[in-house]
Amino acid sequence: MKKSLSQRFALALIMLAVGGIIFAAFLAHLGLTRNFQRYLESVQEEQNQLIVNTLVELYRQSTSWQAVRLTVMHLGSTTGTQIEVYDQAGRLVADSLSGMMRGMHGRHWARVQKERGLTYTYPLSIQGKEVGKALITHLGQQGLYSTEALVFSRAVRQSAIIAGLIAIMAAILIAGLLVRRLTSRLKVLTVAAEKWGQGKFGHRVEILGDDELAVLGKTMNQMAGSLAEQSELRRKLTDNISHELRTPLTTIQSYLEAFRDGILLPERENIDAVLEEAARLGKLVNDLQELTANGYERKAVKLKQLPLVELVTQEAERMRPLLQQKEIRLQIEKPTTDFYALADETLLERVIGNLLINAYKYTPQKGEVLITFSQDKEEVYVAIADTGIGIDEEHLPYIFERFYRVDPSRTRATGGSGIGLAIVKELMEAMGGRVELDSKPQHGSCFRLYFKKSLQ
Repeated sequence: MKKSLSQRFALALIMLAVGGIIFAAFLAHLGLTRNFQRYLESVQEEQNQLIVNTLVELYRQSTSWQAVRLTVMHLGSTTGTQIEVYDQAGRLVADSLSGMMRGMHGRHWARVQKERGLTYTYPLSIQGKEVGKALITHLGQQGLYSTEALVFSRAVRQSAIIAGLIAIMAAILIAGLLVRRLTSRLKVLTVAAEKWGQGKFGHRVEILGDDELAVLGKTMNQMAGSLAEQSELRRKLTDNISHELRTPLTTIQSYLEAFRDGILLPERENIDAVLEEAARLGKLVNDLQELTANGYERKAVKLKQLPLVELVTQEAERMRPLLQQKEIRLQIEKPTTDFYALADETLLERVIGNLLINAYKYTPQKGEVLITFSQDKEEVYVAIADTGIGIDEEHLPYIFERFYRVDPSRTRATGGSGIGLAIVKELMEAMGGRVELDSKPQHGSCFRLYFKKSLQ
C-alpha cells in the first residue's frame, strides 16, 4: 500500500522522537547507575572504616583480642556484615558470622550469607604498627547492591520506563499534530496547483504565517497571476491571428466567388483589390516567420562597434518621405561627435524603421517626431519621441507582447500585423540591448533604445 507524504513524515518524526527518547533514557540510565554505584561505594567505605576504627580502638584499650572477639558479633549483626579478624601471625581470632548463626536470628543469617557481597581487607594498626587485619564482607547483597538499594534501583528504573512511555506517547501526539498542520498547508498548495493545472488561474492560496510555506504560497499566487496574464495574452494572440488571417481570406474568397458566379467581372480594379488582400496576407505570414526565425538568435548576430548617430540618421532620412505624407515633421538632434555602440547594422536599421513606422501610424496629421542621442560610461541610447495619441498606463506592461493591441477595433488606419514592437524588443535583446517606453494619452510616446558600448 502506497504511503502518503503525511504518513511518511509522521513516521519519520515518531521514529526520530522515539529514538531520541530511548537514547536519552539510555544515557540517563548509565549516568544514574554509575553515580549510584559511587554512592554505594562511599557508604560502604565509610561503614567499613567505622568498623575498623572500632576494632583498633578496642584492641588499643585492652591490648588483647578478647574484647575484639566479644564485640565482633555485635558489630556484624548491626551492620549486616561478616567480620573476620586475624592476628599478626595470620591466625583467625574472631568471626562474627559463626556467632550470629548461633543466635536467635541464625536462620536469617544462614539465608543472607548465600548472597555475599564484596570482601574488603583492612590492616589493623596502632601507632603505625600493624597488629592484625580485618576482612569485612557485606551479606545479603549482589555486589554493591543491598536489598534496599536493589529495591530503590528497581523503582527508579520502573519510573524511568513509565516516564519514557509517557514521553513517547506525547511525542507521537505532538508529531501527529505537527504533521497534520504542515500537511494540511501542503494540501492547500497542492489543491491550488491542481486547479491551476486545470486552467483555473483565479484560485489563490490563503497565506498564513511568515515561514517558508507562506513565502511559497505568496510566490505561487504571483505565479498564478502571471499564468493568468499569459493565458489572457495567448487568448488575445489567438483571436488576433485568427482575425488577421480571416479578414483577407474572407475578402479574397468573396471576390473569387463573385467572379465564379458572374456577379463581378475580373476587371483590373477588382483584381487589384484581391491582390491587395493577398499582399496583406503575405505580409502577415512574413511577420510571423520573422518572429519564429532564427535570425534573431545571438549566435547569428554580428555585433560591431558602429557609428550609431550616422546609421540612425541614414535610416531616419530614408523614412522621411513616408512621414511627409502626413506632414509629420522629423527632427534629428545630432551630438557634436558620433557615438559608437555595439550593434548589428541590419538589425539596427529594422529597429529604427519599425519605430518610425509606428510613429507614422499613431501620430496625427502635422505632428512631430524627435530623435535624440545620449550616452554614459557604459551605454549609448537613442530616444524616438512623437506627438501621437499616446498609450494608457494599463497597456504599457503588454505593449511589447506579440499581437497585443491597444485599439481592439483594428481599423485599417492603424492596421498591420500588430507585432512591430515585439520585433523591436526581440531585435534589441538579440543585440544585448533593451528598449523602454514612456507614454501618456494625448501626449505622445517616447521609445528609448539602449546599446552597450563594448562587450562585457
